[in-house]
Amino acid sequence: MTATHLSKIERKTLMRAPRERVWRAITDPTEFGKWFSVETAGTFQPGARVDMISTHESCKGVAFSITIERMETGRLFSWRWHPGMPDPGIDYSKEPTTLVEFRLEDAPGGTLVTVTESGFDQISLDRRARIFEENEKGWESQSQSLARYVGGPA
Repeated sequence: MTATHLSKIERKTLMRAPRERVWRAITDPTEFGKWFSVETAGTFQPGARVDMISTHESCKGVAFSITIERMETGRLFSWRWHPGMPDPGIDYSKEPTTLVEFRLEDAPGGTLVTVTESGFDQISLDRRARIFEENEKGWESQSQSLARYVGGPA
């Protein structure tokens, strides 16, 4: 994992599954919901806004949305969102979003998945460190969850 001055999180994980399996797990809303611990409402396609509700015990019922940016079959899936645990009393619509990218590459024994979240340097200083730490821990957990879901970490 690499952290660059609280502006970007990057995590590489080798999945014990073929690229097509990992791709389906991250881009099919039903499968995505299982390992990401969310209920989804919407279709994963570029430009689509997908509403989600967390089913994870630590934040059950928290609502958020993502906007799908790019989908390059078997290679790249990306979205934008407002990072961190939302405070119900704050309107985040004018706050910058971060970009989440899943890059998939064939690797010995499976698929190398690189998850990058960038744009934290655009978030206000009073929220940046806390959100960065939350999401850094979150991506560690989500990468492990995805690896278990598709066949276990290598």
